[in-house]
Amino acid sequence: MASYCDTGSPNLLVGAIDFGTTYSGWAYSFYHDFKLDPTKAFVKQWHSGSGTLATEKTPTVILIQPDGKTLEAFGYEAENRYRDLTDMGEHHEYYYFRKFKMMLHKQLSERLDRSVTLEEEMGKTLAAIDVFAMSIKFLVDDMHEAARLRVSGIIERSDVYWVLTVPAIWTDSAKQFMREAAEKAGIAREKLSIALEPEAASIYCRHLPIDRTVGHTNVSISSLPVGTSYMIFDAGGGTIDITVHEVNDSGGVKEVTAASGGGWGGTLVDQAFEDLLDDLVGKEVYRKFKLEQTEDWLEMMREFEVKKRTVHPEKEGRILMKFPVSLSKMSEKKNQHDLEEFIRDSAEYSGKVEFVYDKMKFTADVFKHLFQKSNSKTIRHVKSIMEESPVYNLKAILMVGGYSESPMLQHAVRNAFSFLEIIIPNEASSAILRGALICGHRSELISERVLKYTYGVKCTVAFIKGKHPESKRIFTDSGVRCDKIFSKHVEKGQIVTTGQAQVKKTYTPSNIDQHLLCVQLYASKMKNPEYTDTGCYYIGSMTVDTIVGGLDCKVDVSLTFSGTEIKVESKVRKTGQKTDAVINFLG
Repeated sequence: MASYCDTGSPNLLVGAIDFGTTYSGWAYSFYHDFKLDPTKAFVKQWHSGSGTLATEKTPTVILIQPDGKTLEAFGYEAENRYRDLTDMGEHHEYYYFRKFKMMLHKQLSERLDRSVTLEEEMGKTLAAIDVFAMSIKFLVDDMHEAARLRVSGIIERSDVYWVLTVPAIWTDSAKQFMREAAEKAGIAREKLSIALEPEAASIYCRHLPIDRTVGHTNVSISSLPVGTSYMIFDAGGGTIDITVHEVNDSGGVKEVTAASGGGWGGTLVDQAFEDLLDDLVGKEVYRKFKLEQTEDWLEMMREFEVKKRTVHPEKEGRILMKFPVSLSKMSEKKNQHDLEEFIRDSAEYSGKVEFVYDKMKFTADVFKHLFQKSNSKTIRHVKSIMEESPVYNLKAILMVGGYSESPMLQHAVRNAFSFLEIIIPNEASSAILRGALICGHRSELISERVLKYTYGVKCTVAFIKGKHPESKRIFTDSGVRCDKIFSKHVEKGQIVTTGQAQVKKTYTPSNIDQHLLCVQLYASKMKNPEYTDTGCYYIGSMTVDTIVGGLDCKVDVSLTFSGTEIKVESKVRKTGQKTDAVINFLG
């Protein structure tokens, strides 16, 4: 993943894109500003259109024209435009996608390829890579336009080095998918790096003084001594991404535990609210409401987004929300009862929810409960990390990401881990963006990572009767062999230095006339898998032309973990011929 930083020449202008599940944004910084203050950045401010809401990110919402190829709008503008279209009854042929990034939150066992499709809000589908590419292109174009207006002189597209952030818990195939979407959006491969979100946030906060954290605690990441560890708690709309870093003397990032987490972000709170509405009016009614009264639904969910940000653990009294008249009428028609009376007579909601025509009043406890599932899953996972892999000298938890700005989540983390310092930067929602810019200017800051999986090469070994399964016995020119052996190169939990080749192993052809050696790479969640067809997953391959061939031809193979990609390198001993390839995780 070469960049100007790697070759010693500075990137004069670095642009960063934080493509989130619920919110996305961009930022940029010039090298001369970076040298004076690494935290200095221009972060785009987005406006909702109503004049009441200005944020450092805009909703990850895209509206595509009926041809399925042309972008109509993105972010707040897409929400507002779609609302106008629904008001005129002209929205049915358009494609409206929300929170589609979660499609890439896969397990190692789940295959991801370029042909996967996305289903938009009303059920129509488009190729996922096209939807992602159009979204990224909008952000790229928007940044170029803003930079052009702010800076005298011409800024060419080739002048910008881009950093695109992704969750650390994503699979290798999901990370490659985002890279290819960015390239399809027009970013040149050599002008693009993929950065892991918690690493970017960690690097940014290493430069922050105490007075730029929430509450001005007596501790900042920059004040921690060398050798101490801190947990990065990256809470976004879709995923909670957790890892542990250790302070080193170079100012870079040394990973102590591999990233882990799950889909427990702020969208779980949204889902809990919609589940509440399902209980009140019925799932069938609510689904019909979303389809037929889309404008009212969009308005309601935007208001909920504002309300949920105000929920605080000490909050008392009632929370008032507008309730669409169209939804109450649809409920009364379908369920044959007055919604106000139904709630009043409900054993679960009586006294907790009050409905009056176009208003809904909730007790504060009802709204607080909406956070329960997300927070409890997150706290439980953090505790399991501490129990299963005790971290030496852990001093603090660094909370970043948009959801980390929630008082409810902050309270839950502080209560559960009162023995640790809780550090929250003032710019928690844009910490990843700001850190990504630093990564673009100084790519060498990522020094070590902990592997999430065990990686190895499929090979054969001499068959041993009684040890190897008969089903794997094959006959070759080199004798009776056991097929599908997992030859381990690196192990889950192992610390690797980025950019350095790891364990080298030697492989030979199985047949006399064989001139091509296929190096097939597999990954596993197990530390010591035996066979590639048991608990292992094929992730890519590289073909080596041995030229001389023969059973005595030896090929040395090693893996290098550079950035967020895996490079396979081989060398034929007889000829010295070298082959290398970046593994294609999408097949």
